[in-house]
Amino acid sequence: MKNCVASSKVPSTTVDLLYDYAPFLDRGASVGAIGTLSSNIASPRVAIVGAGISGLLAANELMRAGVCDVTVFEARDRIGGRLWSQAFDSEHPHLIAEMGAMRFPPSSTGLFHYLDRYDIPTTASFPDPGVVDTELHYRGVRHIWPAGNPPPPLFRRVHEGWRALLQDGCVINGTALVAPAEITAMLKSQRLNEARTAWQTWLDLFRDSSFYAAIVTIFTGPCPPGGTAWERPYDFELFGSLGIGSGGFLPVYQAGFTEILRLVINGYMDDQRLISCGISTLAERIAGENIYGNTVSERVRFSGVGRIYKEGSEIKIVTDDNEISTFDRVIVTSNNRAMQMVHCLTDDETFLSRDVSRAVRETHLTGSSKLFMLTRDKFWINKKLPITIQSDSFARGVYCLDYEPHNPDGRGVVLLSYTWEDDAHKLLSVSDKKERCECFVDDLSTFHPELARHLVPADKDYERCVLHHDWLTDPHSSGAFKLNYPGEDVYSQRLFFQFQTANDPASDTGLYLAGCGCSFTGGWVEGAVQTAINSACAVIRSVGGDLLPGNPLDDIRSAYSY
Repeated sequence: MKNCVASSKVPSTTVDLLYDYAPFLDRGASVGAIGTLSSNIASPRVAIVGAGISGLLAANELMRAGVCDVTVFEARDRIGGRLWSQAFDSEHPHLIAEMGAMRFPPSSTGLFHYLDRYDIPTTASFPDPGVVDTELHYRGVRHIWPAGNPPPPLFRRVHEGWRALLQDGCVINGTALVAPAEITAMLKSQRLNEARTAWQTWLDLFRDSSFYAAIVTIFTGPCPPGGTAWERPYDFELFGSLGIGSGGFLPVYQAGFTEILRLVINGYMDDQRLISCGISTLAERIAGENIYGNTVSERVRFSGVGRIYKEGSEIKIVTDDNEISTFDRVIVTSNNRAMQMVHCLTDDETFLSRDVSRAVRETHLTGSSKLFMLTRDKFWINKKLPITIQSDSFARGVYCLDYEPHNPDGRGVVLLSYTWEDDAHKLLSVSDKKERCECFVDDLSTFHPELARHLVPADKDYERCVLHHDWLTDPHSSGAFKLNYPGEDVYSQRLFFQFQTANDPASDTGLYLAGCGCSFTGGWVEGAVQTAINSACAVIRSVGGDLLPGNPLDDIRSAYSY
């Protein structure tokens, strides 16, 4: 795949925020900081809980703005959080397993601003189904899907129906719903009032519907998009296996429909790219940048944080070694479950309102699991095998990844299993990675024996050449990412806008929430970037500093009824 430099120059206003972070970040980069503290303001003591992308970015931007006393606490023994490019061994550091974020759409303009800033290129595309040569395996039959072509005939009705929905919209009980593609066009052309009205109509009809319930309503009604009604359950099983561009969505059919649709409108399912050097490179460069003679890395303290509480105007943090540290402002980027169970933020209303506390407690985190294999060679190229396989069996999705495109004799990396929700939960009973790997290979051998024959780790070394991770049992995550259930969009609203308490001294507690779990797009790096900038802006304003025009505290307002 051809390398290309990341670019954040295409405007991309997100539908729930009606705001694009890139112009503000570009302005901050041009003048050196997103805000400043005047000389008569004492630099506040700031704690940041979590050295994932949100915590690292917040620390970086605060240090640029002149906040000198910043401490980043990290419970793991590494930085990056779910930006985790794990190398198979020290001999091949460029051959990696992306255990967390791995697909990066350019419509994520906040993320791509930083990829540009730190000169991190992306490849032309992630090997999503249909983007590359693909095979779909359904009910024991193999279906060939050449790159760039429509899906095989069996899937045409559901594919064309879904595309018609995106391009033409639909009518439900007499209410016309604007096509998602048209809402995207409205956002790009800054017709924000039109986009707001259109998205609110979708929210009003489907805010309480699961993905499955919504598509049943849409495609079994009297005027289905594409002109042909879908048959239950057959077509919905087909669609669950086909997915909406990045693989089958059957395991997340119970997720909220609007949670999925906003990803489509925001362009996150389009032109998904791979970062050959690994997304961890971004975390490392943010942390290692020289900022007035200092780096964020020097401010990272590898210690977990327990309870967070307040004494007078000071915020106290209890660390894992039972030390108590005092701060003026705190940014919490850990996951929602840690906010409740470890930091005790929802015990009372010291830091969070009752509504925000409920959102912290009730927001759904999905389970997810990945298993990668380092292979002796790039057999799929040499043997002309499919690059991606999607199936309705145990091995849901297989992706062959080429991290050495200029070395035809190099080793290959195969994402042998990427699963969500129930599929990921099943795997918890198979904890041994060799046994788990053999389960997937045995399953693949039933419908693609030639591919399965090549799925042997390099040097037959399962210990070194097979890497896996279950995010649900990760003690620092307790889940992979936020994935709203029906009716939970209001939780995203409460969590995302919590940072705006900094605008009101009467409600400003000095603690701000960040991380993709507090965004409208859990599981996407863009949500983590957005909330990092929000929290940094909140600290600067809260202590009396000045922010550049166009900042999220002044320019984003909650515009919808969720």
